[in-house]
Amino acid sequence: MKFAGVRVISLLLPLLASVPALAGVQLYRGSMEAVTPSGMTCEGVLGLHPATIVIMEDKDSAQTGLKGYFESDMLDVGKLAGTDPAHLRVAYPWKDDGGNSITLTRSGATRLTGEFNGAVTAKDCTFDSGRLTLDLVDDEKAAGAALQRLDSRFEANAALYQAFYLTQNGNYKGALPLFEKSLKLADAVFGQGSIQLNHFIMGLANCYSKLGRTKEFNALYDQRVSTTSDESLKKVFTGFRVNALTQEGRALLAQAEYEAALKAMMQAYRLNPQDKNSIHTVMAVYFRSGRYDEAADFLEQAGAKLEKGGDRKEINNIIALVYFNKALKDAKSGKDAEAETLLRKAAALDPQSVRYLEALARIRHKAGHFDEAEKLLSQGLEQITEESSRLEIMAVQEKLRQTEMIIKKLQGL
Repeated sequence: MKFAGVRVISLLLPLLASVPALAGVQLYRGSMEAVTPSGMTCEGVLGLHPATIVIMEDKDSAQTGLKGYFESDMLDVGKLAGTDPAHLRVAYPWKDDGGNSITLTRSGATRLTGEFNGAVTAKDCTFDSGRLTLDLVDDEKAAGAALQRLDSRFEANAALYQAFYLTQNGNYKGALPLFEKSLKLADAVFGQGSIQLNHFIMGLANCYSKLGRTKEFNALYDQRVSTTSDESLKKVFTGFRVNALTQEGRALLAQAEYEAALKAMMQAYRLNPQDKNSIHTVMAVYFRSGRYDEAADFLEQAGAKLEKGGDRKEINNIIALVYFNKALKDAKSGKDAEAETLLRKAAALDPQSVRYLEALARIRHKAGHFDEAEKLLSQGLEQITEESSRLEIMAVQEKLRQTEMIIKKLQGL
C-alpha cells in the first residue's frame, strides 16, 4: 500500500461551467510525468504514469468550491477540496502536512495541463516535480462510476489507516470494526483475489488473531486463501491459521476433549509439517489421552519429513520418551518383555539419556540377568560424558550389586 499523497493546486472555478455535457461531475484521465528526483532509487518511478482526476461542485459548503479525487498508479487516492482558484488541497488519511501542490490550467476545450511541486515519495523514490496532462472523458456514466470507486477506495484507506493507528496503541478491540469496514469497501473496489487487498486482509487477520477470535479468523482464512495467488500473503496467512488452530486445540485439550483437540492440531500440523510446535501439540494430545502407540507412529512419520537434522534428533528424543512411558505402563501390567523391547528402542534413539539405560538395566536385573544389567550400565559409563549422569549410573550400579548380593544369599539359604 502506498502511503504517499499530493496536495493539488486549484482547478479554476469556471471549469465545471465550461463543460455542459456533464452535470456537475467531470472525469479527466491522462498522465503524470514524474521529474526532478531528489532520491537515488527512482527506477520505475520517473517518467509517465496514468493519472485520474474527478471533480464536482461542492454546494454543501458555506462557500461554493470544488471537491473530488486525484489518483495515479504510484500515488494512492487523495481527496480534493478548496475554493481558492490558485490552490486545491489534497487530503490523505496518513498525511496531514500541506507541503505539496498542483497547478492546473485549461489547454483547449477539454484538456487540462499542470504541474505539481513539493517532495513526494513513492516506492522509495522522492521526486520534487511532475507534469500533468489530462483529457476530459465525455461520459456521464463513467464519471459517476469513477467517483464512486475513488470515494470507496479513499474511505477504505481511511478506515484501514485509523485501524492500524489504534493497533499501534494496543487497541485491537476498537480497531476490529474499522478493519472489517475497510475490507468490505476494498472488496467493492478491487474484487476478491486482487493483490491490492493484501493489507486489508492481513490487518483484519492479525486483529482476529490478537483478540483470540479464532472462529472469525478461520472463516476469513477459508474464504480468502483460495482466492489469492500471492505466495507471501499465503505464507503469513497460513502462519496465523496455524496459531488459531493451535489455540483452539489447546483449549479443547484443557477440557479433555481429545478427539476434537486432535482434529484441530492435526490440521495445524498438515499446514506446516516443518513446524516443531505443531508436532509437539499433536504429541501432547496423544500423551494426555494415553495413546502412546499412536504417538510413536505419528512422531516417526513426522520426524522423517523434517528437513533439518537437528529437528529430527529432537523428534527422536521425543519418540524415545514415548517409548519410555509406554514401557512403564507395560511393566506395571506385568508385560516385562514388551517393556524391555520399548526401552531398548528408547535407549537406541537417545543414548545419552540415563533414565532409559537405568530402566532397561533394572528390568534385566529383575529378570535375573545380573551380568547383563551390569554390562549395560558399564557401557553407559563409557558412552555418557556428563558427570552428574555418570554419578547417577554408578549409584544405580552399586544399588543393583547390593540387591544381587542379597538375592544370592537368600538363594543360598
